Amino acid sequence: MKLTRKVVKFFCSVQQRERFNIELEAHYERLYRLAFAWTHQSCLAQDLVQATMLKALESQGGLDNFDQFGAWLSKIMHNKFIDDLRYNRRWEWADEAEVDDCLAEGCTESKLIQLQTQDALHTAMGKLSFEHRQAISLSDLQGFSYQEISEITSTPIGTVMSRISRGREKLRLLLDKSHSEQRKVVPLRGY
Repeated sequence: MKLTRKVVKFFCSVQQRERFNIELEAHYERLYRLAFAWTHQSCLAQDLVQATMLKALESQGGLDNFDQFGAWLSKIMHNKFIDDLRYNRRWEWADEAEVDDCLAEGCTESKLIQLQTQDALHTAMGKLSFEHRQAISLSDLQGFSYQEISEITSTPIGTVMSRISRGREKLRLLLDKSHSEQRKVVPLRGY
């Protein structure tokens, strides 16, 4: 009887580990996009996702419900990111001068416009405070509800709603300003 229970327990734990690994793989890209939205640097985003995955593997016993797996991983990543910010307080993130590679490649006009739009959005997001950037990325990029964002960031739901609203307004103003500056450029006439 005891041997049967041990065998059943072993196979259940094997199935849970397999499901856990499958869920981790399925959420990798989502976590990376979120990490990149927070850090604005590819190498930092990769490090943050790797640390999150490692922490998730270490604490997989704390997961009760696989339905909340994405929110659970995001909470781990949020805590890791805040810990890293506290540890690296002396660091100040700055935008690097970006080279426009699409001109060297001979892009089409629509691709150029798309890249400029993405660049303007990326730059505008980088100018937001971390709290606004985090709330907007969790809501608009990841699709979490206000309640889930409140749990992930450990902030009251009213604060989450306020950060999203104010962050969106600031983002809209920054994008409008960027768009109006681009309109001042006089196009060259072709020969």
